[in-house]
Amino acid sequence: MSSSRSKHRILVVEDDRTSRKLLSRILEQDGYDVIECEEGRDALHFAEMNAPRAMVIDIMLPDMKGHKILEELESNKDCRFTKYIFLTGILSKKDRSKKYFFQLNGKRYRALPKPVSKSKLLKQLANCVNASIEEEHAERRANSERSSLPPLKSLREQIEETSEEEEEVVLAL
Repeated sequence: MSSSRSKHRILVVEDDRTSRKLLSRILEQDGYDVIECEEGRDALHFAEMNAPRAMVIDIMLPDMKGHKILEELESNKDCRFTKYIFLTGILSKKDRSKKYFFQLNGKRYRALPKPVSKSKLLKQLANCVNASIEEEHAERRANSERSSLPPLKSLREQIEETSEEEEEVVLAL
């Protein structure tokens, strides 16, 4: 277990029990603190009470579309550093060498095909966590607050180190 990741809470929102448990186990084995939600409303309630560092969200939930969770949390100040990865079955037959994104309110959010690749999930989640921490550091520096978070490589350095030659595709919601 990676002690540097153990403090990072990840919210997994997936209605399929088997998929949810598998995702949770993968993330827990990599050192994340994982909370599971079966429905969007439960995820909203939890995130509003205890903002996670990142969320892994199935785009098609029984009670609401996954992107609606993001739309509702965007205005929550406590969730301003939360990052989002969407999972979708509509990409299962698509070319897995491409990077897929959903675009919402001018921002792009990574979409991973189901079944999800463990390595891609962990890589994308690490990028999300690092970006979230970097944004939090920047805000603290801007507010002249003293930060006890360890220094990190810039997000640009992280991406350059792990970049793959993949074509990017933006998906319609």
